[in-house]
Amino acid sequence: MACSYSLRPLRSIPDLIPACIKILKDEWPQCKAELLPKLVKQELTTAPCSYGLVEHPDDARDKAILVGHFRFIPVINRERALYAEGLCVDKAQRGRGLGGKAIALREELLAEMGYAELHICTYPHRKDYYLSRSFSICDEAPHTLGANLLHTSRALGTAPCFVSWHGNVLYPGWESEYEGGAIATQKEVADGDSGVYFVKKISG
Repeated sequence: MACSYSLRPLRSIPDLIPACIKILKDEWPQCKAELLPKLVKQELTTAPCSYGLVEHPDDARDKAILVGHFRFIPVINRERALYAEGLCVDKAQRGRGLGGKAIALREELLAEMGYAELHICTYPHRKDYYLSRSFSICDEAPHTLGANLLHTSRALGTAPCFVSWHGNVLYPGWESEYEGGAIATQKEVADGDSGVYFVKKISG
């Protein structure tokens, strides 16, 4: 079946939010995806903003379905930069190249919105993948506003479960959602305990 794909802010597709919650919970069982229905009502046009990867069948009789998710977060110490987190694809739909599709559409969207940098954080074993996609390793983590509110960043190895890190400002009004977890220090971030930080220059 032929299909096309688009990125849609979750607030514009409220009927697909339950599917998004399931995708996130399947990937990160301890995440706080249940916050999405309330959270998306407060999100902005660009960031912070949760997006769904939507599959549109060519046959108009078939309904569009949600097959993936990611979230844009403001970077407050860089101009025209956003941080992306929570990228995942429905486990039932994997093996079809949808992760790469989501990454490509995400970068196209950034360019359309006039941004020049995309920042991410990932696990060390994913380093070569992102280097092959023209990302560069950052010397330091970007300063973000409200990253990891949904708790989709998890512990690495024997490190504690960091709910936030040096340079991340807790999302105003939602600070209580970060309680009960460790906040990575500047040294822990520099040592890679909270992940490997990458940046990609986006050409408009």
